[in-house]
Amino acid sequence: MTTTAKKALCSTCGKGNGQVTCGGCSKIFCLKDFDGHRQELGKQLDEVEVTRDLFRQTLNEKRSEPQKHALIEQINQWENDSINKIRQAAEELRQISLKHIVELNTKLEDKLNKLTD
Repeated sequence: MTTTAKKALCSTCGKGNGQVTCGGCSKIFCLKDFDGHRQELGKQLDEVEVTRDLFRQTLNEKRSEPQKHALIEQINQWENDSINKIRQAAEELRQISLKHIVELNTKLEDKLNKLTD
């Protein structure tokens, strides 16, 4: 009785000539398609490295200028808004106080004039 060994199918072309198993994804490839698979993995790794480098650059920028962090900028804006509200309230109170001081001085002057007469 003869038994024939069934060859594994290539994950890319589907032919029964799969000879190499990728250690990363465990798929089986023929020699031709395995080279293409390795090239694709190389491209993906390059993209990951570029993304990592961009992330590292952004992180370094944020580390070198922590005062530009969004939270610090939000606190600065809150501080400026609060100061402006206090200045506005102080100005309104000055105007009210000045009005009352003028009225009081006018009344005192009238009473002094009556007393003098």
